[in-house]
Amino acid sequence: PTHMIPITLAAYLSLAPPSPARVVSSASPARILSSASRRALLHKGAAAAALPLLLSLPAVAQGGVPEGMRTSESYTNLQQISPETTGTLGAGTMSSRSRPVTGVVLLEEVQESGKKTAPTVSAELVLDGGVAATATFDAQYPLNRGMFYDVEVRNLAGEGAFLQVASLPEGKSLGEMSASFLTKSVFSTEGRFGAYGAPTDIKVLSKSEAGAMRLLEISFAALSPGGNEVPRRALVAAVQPEGSTDVVMLVGGSTTSEWKRAEPLLRSQASSFKIARVRPTSIKRKAKNDYRFENQGGLNERGSDSVSNLVDGF
Repeated sequence: PTHMIPITLAAYLSLAPPSPARVVSSASPARILSSASRRALLHKGAAAAALPLLLSLPAVAQGGVPEGMRTSESYTNLQQISPETTGTLGAGTMSSRSRPVTGVVLLEEVQESGKKTAPTVSAELVLDGGVAATATFDAQYPLNRGMFYDVEVRNLAGEGAFLQVASLPEGKSLGEMSASFLTKSVFSTEGRFGAYGAPTDIKVLSKSEAGAMRLLEISFAALSPGGNEVPRRALVAAVQPEGSTDVVMLVGGSTTSEWKRAEPLLRSQASSFKIARVRPTSIKRKAKNDYRFENQGGLNERGSDSVSNLVDGF
């Protein structure tokens, strides 16, 4: 039923059947008393049988919503709405942990063009500093879609790449930060490589710059479901979009055993990574402002945001 009316046991017991009309009977007083006692006994038995049902009925809150029932106002982030669990040993394998935190807040669905197996990927992200930035790259692997993923491409062998966003310390720029700032962001236990615990043996093998982009090659070990360490390699391409206080990273990787074959693909992919355009926005980088949050029943907190603000830079 649309509306449930609460009823207490006392109220239920008060709903006694109406007294029968008085009938002159030749029955003896003893028989009449016996009949009345039977009716009372049957009534009490019915009330006792109904007690478990009455106790199982949800109480109705003052606002008309049964106690314990969640509405869209009960949720504050994307994870609460979609509590499916996942994890990886890289850009890949599922596990039984919560979905990884990449810092990505999407304004719209991730776009892809070209070949399905190696598409050009485009994603508009909300960044700190009042900036909406469109990140693009030429993927070497198929795009993965769904609530488990933000912006990620990968193959069945566990090779792939994903976007990650990290806030810079106040007053700092990407050029002033050490490599450890990037590695701490990428290899946190809440991140894409922390499915079964924080990665270990993290070593920066090489560092380079290409214009405004910083590139790190890193070796590390990720824990498997059985607690074994799996040697991996990663290539991190990082840029700071104009006007933003965030760093946007494309993190590619594979197992160490497959690195020799995968490295050319990952480097080509990283070299194509760029911020195609930025525009001002009043939307905050909060989970509630991800377009998927509202699609799943949440209450979006977006401010005004007009495509008329679209520009190639500030």
